[in-house]
Amino acid sequence: MAHDPYYDLVPPPQEPDFDPSRTALLTIDLQYLDAHPDGWMGRLCREQGKPNHLDERWAFIDEILPRVRRLQDACRAGGVELIHIRVKYLTADCRDGQRSLQQETKARSADARDDEFLPEVAPQGDEIIIDKTSAGTFNSTPIDQILRNMGIDRLLVCGIVTEGCVELTARDAADRGYYVNLVQDACASSTRVAHDDALQRMSDGGLIRLRDTAEIERLLQGQSAPAELAAVPG
Repeated sequence: MAHDPYYDLVPPPQEPDFDPSRTALLTIDLQYLDAHPDGWMGRLCREQGKPNHLDERWAFIDEILPRVRRLQDACRAGGVELIHIRVKYLTADCRDGQRSLQQETKARSADARDDEFLPEVAPQGDEIIIDKTSAGTFNSTPIDQILRNMGIDRLLVCGIVTEGCVELTARDAADRGYYVNLVQDACASSTRVAHDDALQRMSDGGLIRLRDTAEIERLLQGQSAPAELAAVPG
């Protein structure tokens, strides 16, 4: 595993006490487009004669969905703001999208359901929905202003894919001064190798902190995390 020895020379970043009223949960890209075999990515596999090409991805997403829902429900009960993020373009041919992402999706066969969130983890009530046209959420949306308007300075991040849209969002948020907690067992990738590699890279040095669903539930219940979970990864 890669580790930057510089981080051995400096103290790890410190977080303030967990305050639900200053916290938001970001659920990233759990929509039919890229999170369901009937969505665009699944159709692409079948159109190219590779129907099983992303089977590991679909199984991984199925595995995390119950934990994402647990996390969402705990945050709803605990007073944490829920924000649902998805890829959705302003134009039918995706010409308003970021260039590389646009090229990936421009030729896709249209299906209105691609924009819909998976029902297991869909927004409820007036929870915020943010549409993005880039991989990272901060690059093409007003999320930074929205969060600051609400006095939020800590983000819980989950969704797909760990080394892509999740990582870009988490790193951009940390660079803007947010306390970022990546909920590692509520994120997935096309492969577990890519997921594990991204977790290690993001948490090296402690700027982005790894937690899991059970720890977030304990924090929302006012319980202290066990010492081995509370330690900042290094």
